Amino acid sequence: MSTRLRDVALRHLRALGATVEEGSIRRLTMDIELEGRIEMVTLSLRDDELQCVSSDGRNDGPHVMAALRFIAGAEQREDSAHPRPIPSISGPSLGQAPPSELAEALDDLLTAVARVGVSKAQYAPSVDAALERVVDIAPQPTPPGLGRFIGRLQQEMRSREPVHVARILDGASQVADALRAEAPTRASAQRLSAWFGLPSGSTPDVELLYDRTMIELGREWLSGTERASVERRYLIDIRSGSIYREDRARNATASLGPCPRQLRVGLAEVEAGPSPKRIRILQYEVEPDVPSESWLRIQHVADRNFAHVTEGYRQSVEAHPSLAEPFVLIAPYRIERNGIFKAFDAEGHQLVLHRSERRGAVLAFYDLLAEGVEPSWVAGRLTDTGATLCLTPFAVGTRDQTYRRL
Repeated sequence: MSTRLRDVALRHLRALGATVEEGSIRRLTMDIELEGRIEMVTLSLRDDELQCVSSDGRNDGPHVMAALRFIAGAEQREDSAHPRPIPSISGPSLGQAPPSELAEALDDLLTAVARVGVSKAQYAPSVDAALERVVDIAPQPTPPGLGRFIGRLQQEMRSREPVHVARILDGASQVADALRAEAPTRASAQRLSAWFGLPSGSTPDVELLYDRTMIELGREWLSGTERASVERRYLIDIRSGSIYREDRARNATASLGPCPRQLRVGLAEVEAGPSPKRIRILQYEVEPDVPSESWLRIQHVADRNFAHVTEGYRQSVEAHPSLAEPFVLIAPYRIERNGIFKAFDAEGHQLVLHRSERRGAVLAFYDLLAEGVEPSWVAGRLTDTGATLCLTPFAVGTRDQTYRRL
């Protein structure tokens, strides 16, 4: 990054703060769009030094440079549009079409898949047409929950996993029933909210969190519709061990900083819904360098009871069959390395360490195990194969390295 550009931007930021009569400006946040990608850039003054970071985790990338040029006056923008507000935790409300029509479209999708069978559903024109009808009838833009349902269904049809497809369609059937209900129960209202967002004028069912310390353990891009992919970030409260997800669409904002990072959260909202629960962080400070004592705390709160993990997974997918994607942090008692790697707790309960997903993260983890590395903790997403619970690893801590992102 140009030192001169940073110095000029620092002088302008100081001058801007000096014009404020009732206080001083300590931080500026702006949305910067370059080459069709929007990132949120934050410029802050700490100990009279300029700190820069963008929502992609970089402090010297093109979005940061554009923000510095803007503050330094090197760019003159003719438009004076107001910055977009931070998106609410709620999504679009139902209203584009009658709920009964959307329920009928979901029923037609279930029928289309059942008629052609899971093995042929991926390429069946009738299934494609049914999916298109659901998207057309649903609120626009496509709500993230509905988009993720479609992404998961298409992924499982490609994998030809009949049990997983049936489970996801069972969730769609429950949503169709909730759409038809004259007086939804709390559980069905939560399903509708998870899929479509809150109805206009309704009160969100959220839990408020204050003064928490959280660590982001991993992030990934998840498929949805063609325009509704989501970046998901996994955060753990190092005091309670609770795990949350922060979802960011491509053109939306989220909390700042690279992964891993530590967040001192002053205020946050946690939405009732599928596991892991969705969090919206309202007030926070970022520590890019996670202190060693926080990593020790991570190991302390990791789940050591795999029977508890299994039961939590069962409850999650039972409550939200289409959208629950549980993420866990475990501390294995031992790991078995005889072709199929398995983690065991002290009572002998097991978790298979998933290797059917041939992703770089999974392969990197298996390389570590093959080298004889003993993980202190492992974080990852849960799934199942038949009656076997599996963990797809995202990050690991060892005695020699407190955190290793896979």
